[in-house]
Amino acid sequence: MPPETKAVMEAIPGTEGAVCLLRSPNGLHDLRLRTPAASATIRLQGAQLLEYASAACRQPLLWVSEAAIHRPGHALRGGIPLCWPWFGAGSGAASAVQHGYARTAQWALCAAQRDGDEVALTLRMRQPEGLPFPLLPAEATLRIEVGARLSLELRTRNQGTQAIEITEALHTYLLVGDVRQVRLAGLDGASFVDKLDGMRQGVQRGEVRCDRAIDRMFLSTTSECLLDDPVLSRRILLRKSGSRSTVVWNPWLEGAGRMADMRGAGWQRMLCVEAGNVDRDRIVVEPDAEHVLRASYEVEEY
Repeated sequence: MPPETKAVMEAIPGTEGAVCLLRSPNGLHDLRLRTPAASATIRLQGAQLLEYASAACRQPLLWVSEAAIHRPGHALRGGIPLCWPWFGAGSGAASAVQHGYARTAQWALCAAQRDGDEVALTLRMRQPEGLPFPLLPAEATLRIEVGARLSLELRTRNQGTQAIEITEALHTYLLVGDVRQVRLAGLDGASFVDKLDGMRQGVQRGEVRCDRAIDRMFLSTTSECLLDDPVLSRRILLRKSGSRSTVVWNPWLEGAGRMADMRGAGWQRMLCVEAGNVDRDRIVVEPDAEHVLRASYEVEEY
């Protein structure tokens, strides 16, 4: 995390002291949440969840790179970045903006509520300025519910007069003990597109295991996934709705070596399992209508 010298802490009304806003001099402001049930940190740049930890678990849910770049306008490696309103590379003048503009835009907290040890926060994206392409006429909001489990709800409302198309993903970096030993169930029989093998199409057989770099878009699947991590002695259950795609990604040693913000053996400690709508699973939103992508995460230790 960036230095917090001269940072200003402000309590958020309606949360009974559970949530504070940390205003940092560098402009990267964070919401810090603490209850007896869980803790979380959400960066207002990108509405990016950087930390979630259940009080009942020994390890946090999410991985953040030790070499992550904490800089205004720069995407941060780890946590749960929001890929919106497109996943992957944009087109035309937007081609340089990987995974859309939501993850580097500023978001504002517009609602906060505490119910016992559970806290719900709603953030709304502020339309970025100065981009060399037209923005989508849509409002994006993110609701984050923090308690014994974690839930996210990304809502897209079409404010224009014509239908719009989006692709999207909750680019979740899960912390694992050793990616070479985890097993991911729930995608058996799902069709995939392999981005590391010339966009080859295939069908998953059995559990997903990692013994090399992986970047696969599993399409037309609404199934929940279960990640079994024998090193951390836990299982992570990922449920989703409003999603027909699951993306699984790890760059492995060679890919990580080409990234300035992934240091050393950090790649061994993460696996991205992303709920979304990508490739041919793109979403059409009619005027004055909305689409909601939901995902939840529960950890069971053994």
